[in-house]
Amino acid sequence: MCRPRRPARAEVVGSLLRPQGLQAAVETRSDPVHLGALADVAIKRVVERQIELGLDVVTDGEFRRWMFLNSFYDAVRGVATDRSEVEFRNDRGETVVLTVPSVEGRLERVDSPAAREAEFMAGITDHPFKVTFPAASIFVHPFGVSPDAYASHDDFVEDAIAIERDLIGEAIEAGCDYVQLDFPLYPYLVDPDWSARFEAAGHRVSDLLDKAIAADKAILDGLPAGVTKALHVCRGNYRSRWICAGSLEPVAERLFGELAYDAFLVEWDDVGRDGGYAPVRFLPSDRIAVMGLVSSKRPELESEDEILRRLEDASRFLSVDRLGLSTQCGFASVIAGNEIDEETQWRKLELVARVADRVWPR
Repeated sequence: MCRPRRPARAEVVGSLLRPQGLQAAVETRSDPVHLGALADVAIKRVVERQIELGLDVVTDGEFRRWMFLNSFYDAVRGVATDRSEVEFRNDRGETVVLTVPSVEGRLERVDSPAAREAEFMAGITDHPFKVTFPAASIFVHPFGVSPDAYASHDDFVEDAIAIERDLIGEAIEAGCDYVQLDFPLYPYLVDPDWSARFEAAGHRVSDLLDKAIAADKAILDGLPAGVTKALHVCRGNYRSRWICAGSLEPVAERLFGELAYDAFLVEWDDVGRDGGYAPVRFLPSDRIAVMGLVSSKRPELESEDEILRRLEDASRFLSVDRLGLSTQCGFASVIAGNEIDEETQWRKLELVARVADRVWPR
């Protein structure tokens, strides 16, 4: 049964752990028709479960994607998936390398997968749901685009934004009224290792910040009123590991003050790695900070009192009526998923909803 609705206070970021049958079918390259039917059934189940738990906004778990970026990269030609790598790390100092998309040719629009995702969701529920896309500013990242594809990186960014704006528009036409942009460039810019890498390659961090802000503004141009626009400030998520660390303080005034997103979902599961909550003080009065306090990386279940204390800490910088709660990231940004089991995933999402009901009663 659907609970009474309220402004979004309890959210899931995007991806959910794939059921074993669906994951096995993907890994064995099952027939696309069979795979699609499996995904249909799995999505209906997880949507019902999210609503039962009391989440204000739900997703399809990104079950039709190999990676969260595929709402864009599956829509274009010109991308290679085997030539660019990025290193993820964890609390134990262990690292793992993931192959990520790289642009090897000029982008050519060939599909609109997110529109199909939105159409299916609109057909199975009248509960608010979101569809996710890569944040425009991640295209500003100076590595991963072949000079043979574009004469300048700025040309690529302009091309990518134009294509993604059309893809977002088609998802909205298909029934989506909440669009979340994921993985903007800003966490890279505050990470000491990445900042040094950019500078060593001849890129000034201040210039990259200017371009990131411009890109994340441009992607919103022309989006209709009434559609919720959110930005998930992600620090990387693969097999319970991350890419970036560091306080958002150096970029917070511009990130929160200049970008006209309705909600900012920010990873804050570990203040030692991510810095304190003070940067939210820069949010204008009509914006919401959705605090990513429940870890999707660690299997240990946080206590309700712990999350309440952390929300109280955040309320020292931003009124509690302008806060929300979510997991810090998705549970499976790529199909392999984080080092956590499904039952723990659901317990963590139930915790998000339960705490939200205490702090922001329906």
